[in-house]
Amino acid sequence: MKKYPFSNKAVKAMLAATIMFAPVAPTSGLLGETTAEASAITGTTCDAIDRVTLIYSKFNANEMALYDRARDGLASENFDWSMVLDSTVKANLNTALSPVTAEGMAKKFAEIIYNPNADQLKTSYSAFLSSAEGSKFESVMGSGTTDTILKFFVDAERALWDVGAGALLSGDLQSIESLIAGIQADLLNDPEYAALNSKLYQVMGTDLEGLYAMKDKINAELVDNGVLTVNEVTELRNAFVDAAWRAGEPADPSSSTRDCSLTPPPVTPPLNPPAPGESNNITLPEQAAEVVKEKNPSGRVEVITKIFAEKVDEIVGLITQEKDSVQVKLEKPAVGEAAKAQIPAGLFTKAALKNGKAVVEVSTDEASYKLPAAQIKIADLASKLGANEQDVQIVIAVNVVNETDVKDSVDKNKLKLASKVIEFTVTAEAGTKTEPVSKFSAYVERDITGEYDFDKENSAAVRLNPDGTISAIPTLFNGKTATVKSLTNSKYTIVENDKTFTDVKSGWAQEYIETLGAKYIIQGKATGEFEPGKHMTRAEFAVLLVRALGLPTEQYDKSFKDVLGIEWFAKNGELTAAVKYGVVQGKLDGTFAPNEKITRAQAAAMVERAMKISFVEYDFSQLDKTKTLNDFKDAKQVGSWAKSGVEAVYQAGIVKGKGDGTFNPNGYTQRNEMAAILANFLVSAQLLDDTFSK
Repeated sequence: MKKYPFSNKAVKAMLAATIMFAPVAPTSGLLGETTAEASAITGTTCDAIDRVTLIYSKFNANEMALYDRARDGLASENFDWSMVLDSTVKANLNTALSPVTAEGMAKKFAEIIYNPNADQLKTSYSAFLSSAEGSKFESVMGSGTTDTILKFFVDAERALWDVGAGALLSGDLQSIESLIAGIQADLLNDPEYAALNSKLYQVMGTDLEGLYAMKDKINAELVDNGVLTVNEVTELRNAFVDAAWRAGEPADPSSSTRDCSLTPPPVTPPLNPPAPGESNNITLPEQAAEVVKEKNPSGRVEVITKIFAEKVDEIVGLITQEKDSVQVKLEKPAVGEAAKAQIPAGLFTKAALKNGKAVVEVSTDEASYKLPAAQIKIADLASKLGANEQDVQIVIAVNVVNETDVKDSVDKNKLKLASKVIEFTVTAEAGTKTEPVSKFSAYVERDITGEYDFDKENSAAVRLNPDGTISAIPTLFNGKTATVKSLTNSKYTIVENDKTFTDVKSGWAQEYIETLGAKYIIQGKATGEFEPGKHMTRAEFAVLLVRALGLPTEQYDKSFKDVLGIEWFAKNGELTAAVKYGVVQGKLDGTFAPNEKITRAQAAAMVERAMKISFVEYDFSQLDKTKTLNDFKDAKQVGSWAKSGVEAVYQAGIVKGKGDGTFNPNGYTQRNEMAAILANFLVSAQLLDDTFSK
């Protein structure tokens, strides 16, 4: 066995380089720490199918859509497989596999690995073996060769996890290429893999390492054909890395009998979870920070809690799997002053390496801000600042806003404040240069404290936007604490909003409608009515999901042929946000059909896509797997495109069947029904308190 000291950047780069189904080999990212040894563990094709299907299950809807485009691009007649194959390999394969061609062989093999569904994987695997190309390949290379290749790839990832768990923060760094080669060398000590490598070289003129290299050529051809842009290749690359990391360590194949079904492993609690009442907080060590007062360029006095760079390693050393929240308490500023923390960028980098869920929490008496360390991309910020990473400071400010400064916005929106208005900002600084950090790829939680217990049903968190409007933000309430989940920084406050509608005085859906109205998710009509019995449109539900999830709006990008961008659902950016985060995908003809009535199957599909957005972190283990689509008399009427969505929302208890035992997938959805669906989804996703009696 061989030990590999290497950087965490190299670890994650290696991670997807060894994922057999990833069309790209990533070159950046971060993982965990300590030391370990690589070991070859013989896997099975079943392991491979199990493992990669689990990885794909961690994709969000947008990432999956991007991956689907790549897969469809490979199947296109325009894709030139001759460009993927080295000329020597192509000549050798054409000779060895005649009458089938090298290009046909490459395309057939790709059909196995570009299927994210377990059943499709098993089907395409069997189809390959029975095809002319597969049969010829097996006859030339030897029976079971395809199986051995798949085993090698899944073992490579498993071996990488053994090494990756032991990544060092510093040391005698080696190149990524040599590290991958080292892992492969260990695996090739296995006689089966050594024989495979030799046979591949003998027949094809390349080896297993050469198969890895083909991924870069596949990417280049996808870009040349206009299937993906260079930036989208990078996005897809990072998606594979993050999905593999979220999927967790591959299971030991000897631990149980595998059936190749998509069954994510159960969530395992930490070995030493905090005892009841025990906190996961980490207090700063003695002499780790100083508090100073300085005037900013505008002349305002700032009370700054500065963490010393030389204390970073000591602070990071306190982080464990159970204790992952570094606490920074700000000094209370005097009237007219502002408070903030100045933290060396290295603390975020090293904290994320030590524990991927590490948080830096900056707090005051009125609020706290829980910033995931992994959300601060130091290399990118240093590049924008034109500075070295070690010279970058991350400045986090949490301050009460003077009510006179927001009076116009409060009055315009008729807000009844239930807390102070708090402004949260994050800035990267190096010398005199600054770079704001205002958007994140995951929810950043912030707690706002009130003087009295909040009314869960009628209280809501809102973001005060610069243009005077407000936005609803997902929030959970617990006594005097409101936990706000937002993807952006700005000014936030808690308000009380007892919302009623003139045409909703009773009925089974009243509490759903009024609660969502109180949260500023449902707004109703200008007349004060909600029109509960009217059918909802595709555009209306897309906007509701955007509001409910607190998605940042985006300028309309002309995604659809039938949307100009001046419509009510597009002009403020809601539709583009729904597209960006994968909630809506449109029709095959390039239209969105915004005014079409939304069917129950379409609504289920949109909700499932929302469930799969990575930052929602939906707990799919709560689904009742005893429920299946076949429970409904009209299961066969559910289109293939909607089956997984209908089953997911049914298992989650978000949508129920009809009283006659049907799901009625093609039936239209009334506005009162949609209120219940949306509320049930938000409660099950832990984005809304369950205050409903039904």
